[in-house]
Amino acid sequence: MKHNKETKIVVMGAYNSGKTTTLEQICHNRAKVEYNGTTTALDYGNTMISGEKVHFFGTPGQDRFRFMRRILSEGLDGAILVVDNSNGITPTDQEILGRLDEFQIPYVIFANKQDLNSSDLDIDSDAPVIGTIAQEGEGIMEGVEILLEIVKSHQ
Repeated sequence: MKHNKETKIVVMGAYNSGKTTTLEQICHNRAKVEYNGTTTALDYGNTMISGEKVHFFGTPGQDRFRFMRRILSEGLDGAILVVDNSNGITPTDQEILGRLDEFQIPYVIFANKQDLNSSDLDIDSDAPVIGTIAQEGEGIMEGVEILLEIVKSHQ
């Protein structure tokens, strides 16, 4: 009997950066999907990618829910930092980047809302930066595939 490893990806970012829309695009664009929608504390969805079940947790962006980022980050395999490219890097994004680097968690950065601002993101990180327009689904699955490759190389 073949054991399918399940992967946990956490989608993080500041308030209104596009985390929920990103997660919706990931889960709704796949054949077998479960998406449980938004609650106050988190978004959740899972889908099969290359025969592997991938769980996606979206953290709330508001500072008052900072504690939820820590809870949802327990045991994660990788992360997607969604940045509103029209706002640039916020203090919340900076804090998230610091923690991802500190704990050596594989991650990619989605420079979202490219339709509003397509300039390069001014960021001090070696992580891949993928331009996305979450509402259109643009760049989302390419970014997920890149992240999953990075996660596999870290195992």
